[in-house]
Amino acid sequence: MAAPSNSLEVNTSDTLWYLGIDFGTTGLSAVLLNQKTGQHYPLYWQQESSTTNRHSGDRVFRLPVQTDASQPSAAKTAASVGVAASVSTLAKAPGITVSPVKPYLPLAIPYYSPEHRQWEPILALPDGRVPLYWVRRSLQAMLATLTPETVRTKVPLQVGAMGLESDVLADALAQLAGVIVSYPADWGDTYQINVREAVLAAKLVKESQQIVFLEDAIASLLAAFPTPESASPPSTLQSSTLRHGWTLVIDSGATTTELALVDLPYNPRQLTYADFKLQSWSYAGQAIDQDIIWQLLYPQMSEAQLAQLNLSPDLEPPLPGQPDPKRRDRALFELQHSVLGQALLKAAEYLKLILPHKTEFTLELGAYRWTVQQKDFNTAIITPFIEQLNQQVNRLLIQAGLSQQAISQAICTGGSAKSNRVKQLLQDKLPNAARLQDTVSSPPWVATGLARLPLYPHVFNRFQQQYSDYFLLLELLKAFPPTEKESGIRDYTLAEIKQRLESQGLNTVACDERLIGFLDGELPSGLIPTRDRLQRFSPASPQDFPYGDLADKLFSPVGDRLYRPNFQQHERLRQYLKLIVSSLSQTFDEPLLINFNHCYK
Repeated sequence: MAAPSNSLEVNTSDTLWYLGIDFGTTGLSAVLLNQKTGQHYPLYWQQESSTTNRHSGDRVFRLPVQTDASQPSAAKTAASVGVAASVSTLAKAPGITVSPVKPYLPLAIPYYSPEHRQWEPILALPDGRVPLYWVRRSLQAMLATLTPETVRTKVPLQVGAMGLESDVLADALAQLAGVIVSYPADWGDTYQINVREAVLAAKLVKESQQIVFLEDAIASLLAAFPTPESASPPSTLQSSTLRHGWTLVIDSGATTTELALVDLPYNPRQLTYADFKLQSWSYAGQAIDQDIIWQLLYPQMSEAQLAQLNLSPDLEPPLPGQPDPKRRDRALFELQHSVLGQALLKAAEYLKLILPHKTEFTLELGAYRWTVQQKDFNTAIITPFIEQLNQQVNRLLIQAGLSQQAISQAICTGGSAKSNRVKQLLQDKLPNAARLQDTVSSPPWVATGLARLPLYPHVFNRFQQQYSDYFLLLELLKAFPPTEKESGIRDYTLAEIKQRLESQGLNTVACDERLIGFLDGELPSGLIPTRDRLQRFSPASPQDFPYGDLADKLFSPVGDRLYRPNFQQHERLRQYLKLIVSSLSQTFDEPLLINFNHCYK
């Protein structure tokens, strides 16, 4: 993608600035958009010398997840999930994060327990017990590097923007109209609430409604759109340019593989969220790393190596090419809790890169050696991945009622989507499709697409974010106040329940499917962790955190669309939501009215 190479004079007083933030498992990237001109400016981080006023080191367009070796031992437990020793100063020093942060944020919303005088729930991590709250604070620390202070003052990790002078960048960051953040399509509101809280705490913007979430696959598509004529030259994609017609997007990074299918019109500004068919698959680069261990290295292990791994006797390795969350989470948990297991996870990352180019490779870890073959890597790991990816694409084609020949182009982003095997799959499966992909040298791809959302404002799920699951749940509880129990419990029709919600001002048409889900026993994802995710928390947390009690149904189905309120469960959830909100700067009392009003004129 083309980006300006020289700094430009920009008037910041008469424009709206938006910041696209691609928060991934392995790092964070950001792009700034001038909404008036459509011009985008990739942000970078650069080490500031402690002895001179000059920068040291290369510009980095993705802030990596990395260890801060200088942290004192007292901070090592917090550091293991990414909290700097000086976290109270919020990212005034480099080396902010350690270990993945993102996968923990959909699990639950942290809250402060007055009874136990600590943050709950507590995560069980390799280096010890850490409150989930501190994981969120580590994201806050990363985001705080994007504030005007890191541009205007001398700090160890300086932030700049390609094409903008530092004073213009600082002014733009000080007056952001909105922040757009990436997220996997099937990650629910719990994740969004945690990320939104980190953005607010980092003081990037002041109001919750200034923060919008856009699916990774849609952002990948927006990044391929040409920029306005008044801005920089059109975006470039490898070997081709964007066409109209049916377009498949595959974004496969570290944690998930995101897919989108959409019929691109001649004028992309006509696109709406309803035009997209989306799919999220919880298998990507890190799952491939794990499969390398279980399929290629584990079968070769000696008794001494197995003893050092110290795996549970009943541990079942995950199925290759499958999300298999219950087995995969447990297997990863056990690997992370041994020194050899941690070393194998690092080695698997390297093997994933080297095996496509070598027919055989010998891995050495201390006194241990493993010889792995490229053919075994392809057969045991890559082939199952490709087969499952093929099935995911088939599901989208069936959903859209399309033949393989109808696809005119495929856009591939993320490291796991750019392998030769994926390329071969798309060539064989989609004979009429041009294949486009982001190049290594291009500015942050997904972050660029995120920043462009104000230019195509109708492609995000406005109603989902306006009526969050937590807001809907609270509205449903309000519709049946505790005093009603005293007048007797009776059954209610679906129409009666909707009528009550509508009298509270709710547009039930916009949230009909989710409302019926709550009535049928569903709860917001992450309100209480699923049973297979409880192992990520310390043994004390399930006792302190009333998972079991909260799992009861809000209503008991008693017939065809007849529901009887469970007032005891209503009261439990009221108290729990009150506890959560007391620890947040956000509330669930009102719809989240997105503050991008100028985009809808």
